[in-house]
Amino acid sequence: MKPMTTIRIIYAVVLLSLAAAPARGAENVRVAYPSLNTSVYCLIVAQKEGYFREEGLALELLNIRGEIAIRSALAGEIDYFTNAGSALAAAVRNVPVKIVTVFQDKPGWDLIALPGIKSVQQLRGGTIGVMSPEGSLAVVARQILRQHGLEPGKDVNLVTMGGDSVRLPALQAKAIQATLFNTGMSLQAQKEGFTKLAAAADYASIIEGGLAAATDKIKQNPDKVYRFVRAAVKGLQSFVSNREAALKTMMEQSRMTDRALANAIYDIQTKLTLRTGFSDDKTLQAMINDMIKTTKVQREMKVSDVFDLSFVKKVNDDLNAAGWRP
Repeated sequence: MKPMTTIRIIYAVVLLSLAAAPARGAENVRVAYPSLNTSVYCLIVAQKEGYFREEGLALELLNIRGEIAIRSALAGEIDYFTNAGSALAAAVRNVPVKIVTVFQDKPGWDLIALPGIKSVQQLRGGTIGVMSPEGSLAVVARQILRQHGLEPGKDVNLVTMGGDSVRLPALQAKAIQATLFNTGMSLQAQKEGFTKLAAAADYASIIEGGLAAATDKIKQNPDKVYRFVRAAVKGLQSFVSNREAALKTMMEQSRMTDRALANAIYDIQTKLTLRTGFSDDKTLQAMINDMIKTTKVQREMKVSDVFDLSFVKKVNDDLNAAGWRP
């Protein structure tokens, strides 16, 4: 694959405006993200606060959806991507990618339905819109349905429809009966009269926020990985510690004018955020086992087969030893 072929042909690159200009001589780091979320905000905060500059790095953010981001990472066109859920599914299928940080191990989504539907059981015979057949939304939707006695594919259909910008109009047009939305879209939909049936965090442990890379990229330059993760963790801790600065970043980048909505999103997301940037092995192994069932892969996998959290754990040890605070 020629350099940048995937990026140039398949999608338009959207570069977020960042406060700090790249320092002369800094190493460029290209990070793909499908949508704005806590993982992305933390990176933007890290750039604004100069944490990447301190590490000799210059951050470039590219708007790329999950499956394309993985192909781009494998082709060496990007360095990292924030679709940790997609990375989990790919790694279980033996694609050479690994997750290097876990910013959230509980999903912040809500199951939102048409106004006349007041319970999950009322979805029987209906359709739930998801982004992809094996993506995180589909995995969580199936878990919610099963815990309410409904069998996905039999009692309730799951249909692939793409992102929020597609699924919200589909819900408004009653083309689907329900879907899972992130915090901001969920609050917007509820304002429009749609019903919140369930909070995904009550039903599943799944990676919603994190950073992943191609395995070769990690092996080729571990020092650069460490420096990138250190800047990212500083940005993460600054985001959850400095509310006003975090809200300003969120509102600027998402062009949000409703401060009350921004506050609500911030409160919900920071409650789910892992300050250390990693989760425990028991939770991660359960995620892997669930994904193995979803993808019907015939193999056993350990946490180390999917995750390389050595960098983020060392970063935490070093920051704690230095007494660093945002």
